[in-house]
Amino acid sequence: LHRRLMRYPCSYLIYSEAFDALPTEAKTYLYRRLHEILTASDPGKEFAHLSPSDRKSVLEILIDTKPDFAALDKAVSAQTTPHESRQAGGK
Repeated sequence: LHRRLMRYPCSYLIYSEAFDALPTEAKTYLYRRLHEILTASDPGKEFAHLSPSDRKSVLEILIDTKPDFAALDKAVSAQTTPHESRQAGGK
């Protein structure tokens, strides 16, 4: 119990009926903030405890399991310019 109970550092409550019942505006805000934290090259001091591999894993899990989050990720990716994509290792 010195580290964490769950394998990945994301609350299981994101899969609850209560979370799914949140107003669209609230879920959109939460998903955007999660996306910012999970994709940031430097998430800041508050989230420094999340390793890059944990952030990547949580991002992939949310994309695979939460359709609304996947749609947000796709929209954000579509907004990335080709120049930014090349800098991030894309083609």
